[in-house]
Amino acid sequence: MKIAIDIMNGDLSPSSNINGSLSYINKHKNDFLYLVGKKSIFNSFKKTFKKSKYNNYKFIYAEDEIIDSDSPTRLFKNKPESSLIKSIQLLKDKEVDAVVSAGNTGALLSSSLLLLGKIDKIRRPALGAYIPTDKGGFVLCDVGANSNNKPIHLLQFSLMAKAYIKYLENIDKPKIALLNIGNESNKGNILSIETFKLLEKHSTNFIGNLESRDILDNKADIVICDGFTGNIVLKLIEGTVSKMLSWATDSINNHSISKLAKPMLFPVFQDIKKTFDYEEHGGAPLLGVNGIVIKCHGSSNHKAIYNGILHAKKCVKNGFINRIKESLENIDFQNE
Repeated sequence: MKIAIDIMNGDLSPSSNINGSLSYINKHKNDFLYLVGKKSIFNSFKKTFKKSKYNNYKFIYAEDEIIDSDSPTRLFKNKPESSLIKSIQLLKDKEVDAVVSAGNTGALLSSSLLLLGKIDKIRRPALGAYIPTDKGGFVLCDVGANSNNKPIHLLQFSLMAKAYIKYLENIDKPKIALLNIGNESNKGNILSIETFKLLEKHSTNFIGNLESRDILDNKADIVICDGFTGNIVLKLIEGTVSKMLSWATDSINNHSISKLAKPMLFPVFQDIKKTFDYEEHGGAPLLGVNGIVIKCHGSSNHKAIYNGILHAKKCVKNGFINRIKESLENIDFQNE
């Protein structure tokens, strides 16, 4: 298994990306990592790499640096020597089996589309994020690859997400729901109403609309929405869980009786934090591009990067791209 790691992108890069990669190198001696980044960065971590158990890695130098003002659609032309572009180029050239990056979503999407192309029949790629809950979890798709969608896009999102969760989470018949403002089939805007009709026609185990207040109740294994809505929902869940834990901790610290119970409550808080922690679940696959590209959270620490690499390996082992292709075979999208 060969995986390229974009070392230079992410809020905590390059240290978190390097340390996460090193953890993986030391635990998976039969896999090989291509670490893509600036030569000066690798030189500064030279002593750290010397401590690694195995020599199952290679440095790929990439001297261009992506900044916030760079246009995602012009990176290939303006920053061809960036770590993100060179990582995806390795995948295109079949030197690696997958790419892991915590870089900007727009940059990752544009570069992947340009270099890898889309899977046949797919109109728009999507990000499928696994959202953990107290009783399992579900895939929310799309969470930010697109801001404007058509019903046919959301239908394809559901099929790709189904292939994802069916083979990677071993759910044989995943239940699919459409995120909406009400449960009735005629609720929502035109996009929601028309998407409902397509999902009802083509998606087995479609259970109908799902309101946002019920999204964490494990009523569905897959929740479909446009990327604009999905990104808001994802960040709202992250922010709410973090803030609620912070409020609870402050409340305990401000009450003398509660302070006595703090040692007993701490494990409870840790369990809740672990359940909803993105670090535990790696990254989200870019569904629909013709190659395995894992998008890690922008704030990924070393643990999240490690799990992102692990997730990429799982996608490769399960023949993820072929699973998506198989899910599209029997539908004539031209007539929808």
